[in-house]
Amino acid sequence: MRRRTPLFVCALAVAAATVVPAQAAGAADPPVALPGMPERLAPDQKCTSFAGRPLADAPWTRRALGLDQVWQLSQGQGVTVAVVATGVSETVSVLKGRVRALGDARGDCVGRGSFLAGIAAGATAPGQGFSGVAPQARILAVRGTGTRGEADPGRMADGVRAAAQGGADVIVAGAPLDGADPRVRSAMAAAARADALVVVPAAADGAAADGGGAAPPAPAPPPQALAVVATGPDGALADRAPGFTRADLSAPGVALVGPGPHGDGKWTGSGASLAASVTAGTAALVRAYHPELDARQVRERLLRTAYPGDLPALDPYGAVAGSAPEAGPAPAVETRAVRLRGADATGAAARTAALLVAVGSAGAVLAVAFLAAVVPRGRRRGWRAGRFGDQAAGGS
Repeated sequence: MRRRTPLFVCALAVAAATVVPAQAAGAADPPVALPGMPERLAPDQKCTSFAGRPLADAPWTRRALGLDQVWQLSQGQGVTVAVVATGVSETVSVLKGRVRALGDARGDCVGRGSFLAGIAAGATAPGQGFSGVAPQARILAVRGTGTRGEADPGRMADGVRAAAQGGADVIVAGAPLDGADPRVRSAMAAAARADALVVVPAAADGAAADGGGAAPPAPAPPPQALAVVATGPDGALADRAPGFTRADLSAPGVALVGPGPHGDGKWTGSGASLAASVTAGTAALVRAYHPELDARQVRERLLRTAYPGDLPALDPYGAVAGSAPEAGPAPAVETRAVRLRGADATGAAARTAALLVAVGSAGAVLAVAFLAAVVPRGRRRGWRAGRFGDQAAGGS
């Protein structure tokens, strides 16, 4: 029976060593049971009619963003978030009674606009853990695409202008904006006059182009807009994420949960437009808690309170409750640094994981060797302290 002790200790050490890679990875699996929200519909495809599936668990973003803590201070009351996309359906249960639409944006054949609106400002439904970032903000639905989600840069720019003139405090665009386009510059000027913060995706939502070639990066957004890229549960950009020319901030946008265009079911989706919606919801929290700040100051506050990294990472609680530091070097704090794509970032992550595994395994081996030598000798002495003379005598 005594001889089993080293073997038992060895088994525990090996088990502990194998836990290291899983803890180091820190990645969460996407909600595979939920349907994927489309970006656009084919010409012969019917409008999205499926209500989605119920989800009792809270999405990973709720904890990652610290929403339960920040909601004690602000839930976006009195702030209007405009969603310039495929429209917003009035039958979405988590948006009921809080949607105002301009023109033909009252319906949503695709479902993408309703999904973005829910991420920004959806309420918590009974029996479901989902909630938007600013659950008490109002939604202004503005069409920025064709009825089936067809890209239309001119209509997107017109939608931003209409949202600003319609009283929006925060405007989220469902597609990247080209800062060199005169129509976009005119729309941004209208937003500035209306004191509306414009949040845009820095990259397209779609994956790389088919046929092995990479899609060209999205154009540089207008400098007044807050351009956002999407990160996953591990804090890194997704593999094969579409390219971008300039980004100001990163936010969760991979495997996000949101509502569909009907009922209270949930869908999942990924893309920079989702990260922009998360950021727009956070801007609504800030504008509700700090009504004295104008749009430019809210933009600066979101940037200066973000976690430092290759790209600053959105911090809703810091943006609402923290003191925004003056411009200058970021303080040395524990961060969730965003890792950019590329061989250097991938190699660094792999080297870090390998180092953790190697250190854990080496430590386990040393501990096993030490215990295997000490435990039997201690049992023979009845766990009494030994003396140098005893060891010498035993050796001779």
